[in-house]
Amino acid sequence: MKVSIGKWATALPALLLATTVSAVSFHRSGMEVGPIEDDATLSSVVRRADGPTNGWGEFDQLIDHENPQLGTFKQRYWYGTQYWNGTGSPIVITTPGEQAADGFNVTYTTKRRLTGLMAEKTGAAVIVLEHRYWGESSPYQELTTENLKYLTLNNSIHDLIYSGGSYSGALAGWIAAKAPGTFWAIHGSSGVVEAVRDMWTMFTPVQEVMPLNCSRDVSAAIDYMDGVFKTGSRAEAEKLKAKFKLDGLTDADFGQAIENGPWLWQSTQFYTANKDLGGSGVNQFHRFCDYVEGVPPNSTAAVPGEEGVGVTKAVEGYAQWFTESFLPGQCESYGYPEWQGTYNTGCYQNQNASNPQYRDLSYDNPVNRQWNWMLCNEPFGWWQNGAPEGRPSIVSRFVNNKYWTDQCELWFPGGAYGFAQGKTEADLNAWTGGWSELDIPRLMYANGQYDTWREVTVSSSVRPGGPMQSSADANNGTQVRVLAGGVHCSDLYGPNWEANEGARKIADDQTAQMAEWVEEFYATKGRAR
Repeated sequence: MKVSIGKWATALPALLLATTVSAVSFHRSGMEVGPIEDDATLSSVVRRADGPTNGWGEFDQLIDHENPQLGTFKQRYWYGTQYWNGTGSPIVITTPGEQAADGFNVTYTTKRRLTGLMAEKTGAAVIVLEHRYWGESSPYQELTTENLKYLTLNNSIHDLIYSGGSYSGALAGWIAAKAPGTFWAIHGSSGVVEAVRDMWTMFTPVQEVMPLNCSRDVSAAIDYMDGVFKTGSRAEAEKLKAKFKLDGLTDADFGQAIENGPWLWQSTQFYTANKDLGGSGVNQFHRFCDYVEGVPPNSTAAVPGEEGVGVTKAVEGYAQWFTESFLPGQCESYGYPEWQGTYNTGCYQNQNASNPQYRDLSYDNPVNRQWNWMLCNEPFGWWQNGAPEGRPSIVSRFVNNKYWTDQCELWFPGGAYGFAQGKTEADLNAWTGGWSELDIPRLMYANGQYDTWREVTVSSSVRPGGPMQSSADANNGTQVRVLAGGVHCSDLYGPNWEANEGARKIADDQTAQMAEWVEEFYATKGRAR
């Protein structure tokens, strides 16, 4: 069913609640559709007497909010009204951020996600809004540098009203800071509000939570391999790369390719290993560690103690994991003819100027050209680098700021992007407020204790003054909750609530808080429910 946005015109000015989610790695997005249970699919959603409770539509959005004369484009949205109490009732708006929004309506309009749970509690409708330039909400079919210049944080803020997670979680906080009054209440999950160029701290939470033997051995393996590239012969370096089937890659591209092991932690949730809750049945990060420790699937070897297996065996296990469990089919899954073949390594050749990803200007490209534009242009940065010398690192130090900023010029030749023009992450943080202490009424954040993106949220351990604490006044200051053992956007997913009591409690607490703020709206405005 397709409807006009005008259907919501009477409700929108009344009470808007925002929820958002935040942060991504380079070809992966932060907010996920998540498990789709049979009772959550649209075909089984209860229909009300006044018609279907789910549908979608599109409306005319300004290409540039600062220059309306440029015209408009069609921006998509989906809605769910199974919990809506009618005109004058709240509306919860969310966006999946830096990806097409297809499929998010199946789960995020239901009580199997925090957005739907809040809607059920408050009698609200849910709208899932697709972010500009993603999916079918792109002003242009071809993403040239000239056409991308309207994909800005400022325009994205002016497009939205809502709740979300990861980058979209950061949008929640940024909207509260830059467009106060747009929403009555705002929720952000894993909101990455501080732009950081050298984000080596991405892996600090991973090191905190990973088994000690794996942490020690991966760090030792990285030091050894970096050492080969620094002081060994070219023959020794190529022999090492061949062990991973990555021969021919530059040293830095090799380092970034095997970074996919530590990256797996971001996709871990409480329900991940539980098939009954929609998980895969396998914690892929723990499987990575098993390989490193010499106990891959079906192995009968004893699990080593905290001392680990040592650098030689760790490198062998790391290579076995990469060649058996990760590399096969990865590059060819992107669909480029040049990347076909089970063990093709084209998708890791980021320093190769002829790489097809840099020539693909299509709006539905598989490598998220749009997100790379925002990283380079705003600039968010968030380069996921090796740790500084003198600290244990589970990522190669050949992966550094220069490695990523050089790619900006390959993506967008000619220097027409923020970094090249002298813009810095400090400039962006000065504009948004970053993770600074802000007295923002009815703004709540939820962050995971072991979220890979924790260190650029308000709960960061490196934030000046320490992790932000909740304001004593729940109605006139920011509320911050940290989910013990939680990872990226863990509070959003219904299966997590079943798998972990802490996740259930934080979802219930946030829902109760939102319901309290909703009632305050009606009392303050003197409006009847």
